[in-house]
This record gives sequence, structure tokens and C-alpha cells, in this order.
Amino acid sequence: MKVDGVSLAGLGSFLPPVVDIGQAVRDELIDAQAAQRYGIQSVTDAGDVPAPELALRATRTALDRAGRAGHELTLVLYVSVWHQGPHGWCPQYYVQRGIGASKATAAEVRQGCMGMFSALELGAAHLMASPAHTLALLTSGDNFNSPLLDRWRFSPHFVMGDAGSAMVLTRDEGFARLCAINAVTLPEYETMHRDSAPLFPPGSTLARPLNFSDSKQNWLDARPIGDDGPLRLVAAQDEIVSRTLEESGIEMADVTRVGYVNGSRERVEGRAMIPLGLPLSRSTWEQGRTVGHIGASDQIVGLEHLLARGELTEGDHFLMLGVGPGLNIACAVFEILRTPKWTEDAA
Repeated sequence: MKVDGVSLAGLGSFLPPVVDIGQAVRDELIDAQAAQRYGIQSVTDAGDVPAPELALRATRTALDRAGRAGHELTLVLYVSVWHQGPHGWCPQYYVQRGIGASKATAAEVRQGCMGMFSALELGAAHLMASPAHTLALLTSGDNFNSPLLDRWRFSPHFVMGDAGSAMVLTRDEGFARLCAINAVTLPEYETMHRDSAPLFPPGSTLARPLNFSDSKQNWLDARPIGDDGPLRLVAAQDEIVSRTLEESGIEMADVTRVGYVNGSRERVEGRAMIPLGLPLSRSTWEQGRTVGHIGASDQIVGLEHLLARGELTEGDHFLMLGVGPGLNIACAVFEILRTPKWTEDAA
């Protein structure tokens, strides 16, 4: 979707303290060989801070940097990956109440680690749909401390970290322009992340742990979609990246940096940077390896990090790319219009 007249006015995150991967090896939380292969240095651990509180703290930072207030928002989208709080409870209203955004339409987007892309597409469409829609908040929070998930081992190439992140989109002038965003789903991969687990009763109601390692391996062994499955994935990613670049009016050579899912070095390089024809140094790998896979916040926190360090400036383009359960692939491009003032304080 080519985007017209939507800018990024605010950006924020909340990152809790990190746990060093070496300490995790010594504590026998992760195998030493896996830790060395992944190349991840540390992951964030929020302890007992609730996920919606992480999102609220990031939201307050994003609104403050945008110079806007909660009552100005016309849309609040809350992106979640893991369980957020009590059953039957909606985390988006916790953030909405915390910032006084009583006039905004609020909803939860639950789409695994690709949720921020969907929220970005929905938020942009909301702003383009009516002049009365002026300001949209996209926020996410996840705390993976749970007896139902082993953050160190639940999925090959990924070690989970905790974080909150937030973006404020506006129809007015911002510091970055959203040029285009697109997503595609390959539903033939739907069983990859559930294996033979029954749909009912839901696994979480039976306290069944999440283990993508087993479900992915069983799926690969069964080869339910044939030997050309990986080629379909590569073709779909190539097509969506090419379309997003074309709608943005740029070529791959114009992309300054790439934000991808915070997996292992092997995964970031093999699934993103080599297919894009760009070196690993143009990715957010160096920052991502210090926090782990922080749910739906990887690319957003990566963008904030690059801006704060002056590694993205006026005229640069930031390409966000991700792959998540579903199987969903999404891509977006931002053009940096100016260096935001808050980066002066972060320098």
C-alpha cells in the first residue's frame, strides 16, 4: 500500500535490564554451543513488570517526544504476542486509561511478532480515511517470564527478551514519512507453529507449554507442502520487498538500514540480508543481539536505536522486514525527513 500524508511524530521504548548470555550458559539455561552459534550477547528480562506496563511506559515516551497528549489520539492499537494479564481482560484499555485517550477507538492486534506491521498498516489507513482522524498510537508490550514458555530454548535461533515500544503516527508533519507498507500471508504454512496440537481446548487453558522447536521439526519432517516450500517463501519475500520499494519510489541501493527480526546472526543474515543483497552491517543485528527477540518490538526499537546514535539522518531510508507465524511476511519503508530533537538528549 502506497501511503500518502502519514508521518511518524513520536517513537519510544522501554527496555528492562539485560541478562548476559554467558551467565545463562553458566546457569544451564541455554546450551553453550547454541549460544555461540546464535551470537546473541544478552536478552532483556522485565522480572514481574506486567507487559501492558512496559507498553504504557514506552507510550508515554513516544507521546512526550511527539509533543502530543493522549486526548488528541483518534486510534489506539495494542499489539501483543504473549499473554497480557487476566483472562477476559483487554490490555489496550490499560494504556488508554493511563494516557487519558478516552476519545480514541482502541483495539488489540494479536498477530505474533508481525503485529506491529499490521498495526502500522491499519494506523496509516485510519489516518488516510478521514480528515477527522488525526493521530494514531501503535504500542506493544511483552513479558515472556512464564512457566508456559522457556525463553532460552522454545524456538531455534530465537531467545526471547521483554520490552515495550510505541509509535505515534500523524497527518501533520513528523520526522519520518511512511512511504509504503505491504503484507502477505502464506496460509499453507499455518500448521508449522501448532503441529498436531488440537485446536480445542486451547493449549493455554490446559497450561500446555509453547514449544516451537518440536512443532517446527515435526512439520519439516512431514513436509506437508512439498520440497518447494522454502522457494515459495523466498519468492513471496522478494515480491513484497520489490513492491514496497517501487511504491516508495526507491531502489534497494537507496535503503540505508534494514530492521529485521532479532534472531541469530545466521537467521538475520540468511533470511534477510543475503536475499536483499546487503551486508549484515546494514541491518540492526548489532543492536538486536543485545536485547533478544522482543516480540513485536524488534524493528521499532531498532529504528529508535539508529536514530539516537545518528546512524539514520535526513534523506535516509529505513526498511522494516519481518516474518512471523501464519506464515506472514511484511515490509515497510520510512524516509527520514529530519533528525528528531529528542535524539540530542540521547546522544
